Amino acid sequence: MKSKLTIKNVAKINELKYLNAFEITYTNRVGAEKKWELVSRQGLDRLKKELYDNQIFSDGAMIFATNRQKTHVVMIREYRVSAGKYIYMVPAGLTDPGETIEQTSTREFLEETGMHFEFVKSSPPRYSSVGLSNERVEVAYGYFHGEPNDEQLSVDEDVQVVFVDKEMAIKLLSTEDVSIRTALLLEHFFDLNEFFV
Repeated sequence: MKSKLTIKNVAKINELKYLNAFEITYTNRVGAEKKWELVSRQGLDRLKKELYDNQIFSDGAMIFATNRQKTHVVMIREYRVSAGKYIYMVPAGLTDPGETIEQTSTREFLEETGMHFEFVKSSPPRYSSVGLSNERVEVAYGYFHGEPNDEQLSVDEDVQVVFVDKEMAIKLLSTEDVSIRTALLLEHFFDLNEFFV
C-alpha cells in the first residue's frame, strides 16, 4: 500500500526549526580534547541540568497496550518520512507541558488509534537513541478498549492499527521493518528470543 504522504525533496540544512543542535566539548581518557554533537527538542538549560546536575527528564511515552488476556498487542503501521516507508511500532508521542505520563499515554493512544488506553504502570524515563539525542521516553503499560478509528489522527500522519498476536509478531520481526524498541518489547512479551530461554 502506498502512503498518501509524499516525499518531495531532501536537502541539508544548517539551522533546524524543531530541533536544537549542540556540541559538547570533553576530554577523553588520555586528556585529549574531543567534540560530541547531538540534537535535542529541548534547550541548553535542560541539557546542562542533565550533564552537570544529573537531572532526569521525560519527553514522552511509548504505549504498550494489550487485551486483558494478554494475547494481542496494539501496534501501528506508520509511514515515517525519515525512513521513506512504513514502519511497525507501538503507539508513541511527546508529552505536552504539565502532563503526567498517564495523561500523555492516554491522549497519544487515542490520537493514534482512536481507542482508549487503561494505564497500569510505566517504566522510568530511558534514552531513545543516546548516541544522537538526549530524548528520554517512558514505556506506559496497560490495556486497550474500543475499536480503531482515525477520527483523532493528524493529517500529517498515515497510520493503520494492527492487533498483533504471537504468530504475527514472529512474522513481523522476520519480514518487516520494526523499530528496535518495539522489537525488543515484542520479543520479551511473546518470549521469542531463544537466546534468553
